[in-house]
Amino acid sequence: MAININFFRSNSAGNIDYEKVLAFFDEIPNFKVYYTDDVVEIVYIDKEFKFSYRYLITKQSKVNQIYKLSPLFTNINFLLEMPVLIPTFLAKEILTLTQKICKTFELEIYHDSFDDVKPFNMVDTLTLFNENREAYIEEYGMQNKYAFDPEKLNEVCKFQRTVDNLREYYHNEVDVQYCEPIIDKATNEYGICCTWNLGIPTVFPPHIDFVRIHDEENVEFMVRREDFYGVMGKYLVDIVNFLPDMHLLKPKQARSSKKAINKLRKFAIVDQNFQTIRLCDLIDR
Repeated sequence: MAININFFRSNSAGNIDYEKVLAFFDEIPNFKVYYTDDVVEIVYIDKEFKFSYRYLITKQSKVNQIYKLSPLFTNINFLLEMPVLIPTFLAKEILTLTQKICKTFELEIYHDSFDDVKPFNMVDTLTLFNENREAYIEEYGMQNKYAFDPEKLNEVCKFQRTVDNLREYYHNEVDVQYCEPIIDKATNEYGICCTWNLGIPTVFPPHIDFVRIHDEENVEFMVRREDFYGVMGKYLVDIVNFLPDMHLLKPKQARSSKKAINKLRKFAIVDQNFQTIRLCDLIDR
């Protein structure tokens, strides 16, 4: 399900220049434009969260009962299709960009739940998203999405967005990998996982539940958070002034920690078959 947010323009502002709209998206990474006879799709492909959403320019208006709306505004056949079953963190990113689009091109917005066209307001539009998400979940269930603590998920999402910056901050001398949610479909146990290559300096993300370990022969096994930190805690330092619950394994300590491998193997998870899911499949609620 998606929320359709339609864009309108005051008659006094004149016609919109679609070439400038497309040029606007050309300047933003990860957007791709697709043309058909009836629609121009402006698609955002998010590799870090493995999801997509789109803006559309259409030949025909997609607004229901448009005749009831103020004649002072014109529907410019431009709209946002915003998915509802995504983390609030991503919704805020999408709406922040939408706010910028409205300001840049002097646009107002309309949704079927509105009485009329109105200026974009971040608080109101985010409330619209939350209400639609909750209503959809109440009627149809989670649809292969998984509930997660709101504060923790927000911090995990922030980490996911800053992986490249962290790599640069540590001069690419410390391993910083993306978070990877996993689930055992048999037991329905799920959580955040990260990977550690034995002996390699590493940043450990916030709120991890599992650590996937590769030893020096690239043999893989997994341990739970409490077991990993119980063994490895003495080698790690807290990362302060960024996000809570982040830890750093420095180069010297990374070399020393190799001797902990046998202790870690004793805590290896057995008889469970975890599968990777997308971070965007976790819902804060």
